[in-house]
Amino acid sequence: MNASSEFSLRHQFITTSQVSWAFDRLREVHQDVLSSRSSRGLMVLGPSGAGKTTTVREYLNTAFPQVCVPGQSRRAVHVEIPASPTQKSLATSILIGLGDPFATAQKHPAELKMARVATLLRNLHTEVLVLDEAQHLVDYRRSSTYDAADWLKNLMNSSEVTVVLVGLKRARQLLRANEQLRRRFSAIVELERFGWATIQDQRRFASLVASIVRILPVPTVDLTEGDTLHRLYHASFGLMDYLIKSLDRAVWAVRSGQAGGIDRAVLARAFRDEVWADVPANRNPFAEEFTFTPLIGIHEPFEDFDITLR
Repeated sequence: MNASSEFSLRHQFITTSQVSWAFDRLREVHQDVLSSRSSRGLMVLGPSGAGKTTTVREYLNTAFPQVCVPGQSRRAVHVEIPASPTQKSLATSILIGLGDPFATAQKHPAELKMARVATLLRNLHTEVLVLDEAQHLVDYRRSSTYDAADWLKNLMNSSEVTVVLVGLKRARQLLRANEQLRRRFSAIVELERFGWATIQDQRRFASLVASIVRILPVPTVDLTEGDTLHRLYHASFGLMDYLIKSLDRAVWAVRSGQAGGIDRAVLARAFRDEVWADVPANRNPFAEEFTFTPLIGIHEPFEDFDITLR
């Protein structure tokens, strides 16, 4: 099998206990809205790389397996909130997601676009509206947080849709700005990075790695063995995205003929290629010299990670 053969762990979906909990809550809120015909929200929060967007997309793929008919239905819409959102740019993004041919019309004011969003959500029988990168609503012009909260509240008042806000933990500030919105978003799911502090944490991470090993298409050393597992943890900081980056690169190295299978040497090169290009030997988790201290120092991959993403 040559290196051009397509394989990526990003094309696989691995269910963890956190993912199962998120699915359950998404399903419950979604069904509650369908039954009550009253809009309700759910927040899916967590650090970058924890798998929030992937989890929500997988839920949508499961809940809505049918292909939407253009112009007739759009039961689920996934929209990324612009980095510097205004009412007009946010409405435009949602209209694009809804397939509106007039979504980018510049002459339409924000109020008209917002009214059109509400109309199309009803006419296209939209059940779930996902607004990703929700922290942008509170990061841009922080004084406008109240305006964003008020707009979202009004949208939910005029529709019968499940609104899912996906973002970093600081997106919670949106709920503090509006009491009515806080009531509508009483359901919050937090997807955390995997821990290592307790035996239970280590077993959970080992279970994740074991699930990944079962679908790897190349030979590999035992990645769940204590020392190697601990190295994988440091290399990923317990984040799915970083774990996948290194392992995908390792698979590529084997398939391209650079190695006969995944071992620590292959993983060390993969870490350098995908995570930290100029990593010193004693800070590469797969090098013999590694010190087994977290990569959270100055200019290291996870510097201030938990602080800056709150």
